[in-house]
Amino acid sequence: MNPGTIANAELLQVAGLPRPGFLTLEALQGLPRHDLGPTQVLCYSGRPVAQVDSYAGARLVDVLDAHGLSQRPRSELKRCVVVAQGGDGYQAVFSWNELYNSTIGEKALVLYEKNAEPLDAHLGRICLISANDTRLGPRHLRGLSRVELKML
Repeated sequence: MNPGTIANAELLQVAGLPRPGFLTLEALQGLPRHDLGPTQVLCYSGRPVAQVDSYAGARLVDVLDAHGLSQRPRSELKRCVVVAQGGDGYQAVFSWNELYNSTIGEKALVLYEKNAEPLDAHLGRICLISANDTRLGPRHLRGLSRVELKML
């Protein structure tokens, strides 16, 4: 597969939004870029899982807004949750309030680079991290494959 085909392959399914569809790596890289400096990923118990010099990606809120989330009535937004799913079926959940009305949303990132290179194979082509969580492991999804908006 040539690099252009890889960049245009559909990576991420975005569902439950006014403009559902698939996001390519190229489209993801076209969203505003956000960089994280040195980052330590800890599991819930506090055990170190990974130490990285830098990550880069797009904010999850920018992905959601690109698919029309901000067009939903405000009364509905307050009852929304976002369910992200990794390639292994592991899921992480965010409330609308967390993503748009707290510091969590500033650093909930869909990552495509680690240390200025594509992500390691075990992370998948894209992954998700919630870098403003106290412990990053529980919402660190490898091989991010789907993001879905659900109403409560």
